[in-house]
Amino acid sequence: MYRIYHVKNHPFTVDDIDKLEAISNKILDLVQRLLLIDLGNTQYLLEVINNTETKIKVIEQVEEKKVIKRKSCIISSNNIILAYANSRIYSKKIPLEVLEEIREQKYGIGKILLSHRLEIFKKITEIGFTTELHIFRNYSLYHKEQLICRINEVFPMKVHNRSTK
Repeated sequence: MYRIYHVKNHPFTVDDIDKLEAISNKILDLVQRLLLIDLGNTQYLLEVINNTETKIKVIEQVEEKKVIKRKSCIISSNNIILAYANSRIYSKKIPLEVLEEIREQKYGIGKILLSHRLEIFKKITEIGFTTELHIFRNYSLYHKEQLICRINEVFPMKVHNRSTK
């Protein structure tokens, strides 16, 4: 059975990553630390970290009662999965042209929002990892002080024991 270590807080700081490492007796590398705390576009960050182009693959997308539930992954140019994402998009709060692109399932939410120059506030609500498997973070996106999306991102990266570093 795997153990989940997590920290819930806002705003997140370096101290929260230190707290996560302390409660788990594990150590996160620089890339993991960046992915957990970054407030920018995840897809672009993964492209820079991995020196590769990426694409989004939407695994499932369902719309009901003004909420779009989307499961997707970010894939590198050599077909390695760099991240998984589960999203709840609140369509009532999003401009129609943005919503139409989300429904097309061709691009990631972050890239769509950037291409439309939507002013977004990203609030990380939880960071963590499961032993030896992956790191994750949960965050919310706000536009004009309205919640427009909740996202859970999972990065398949091994976390190391403190004694091995």
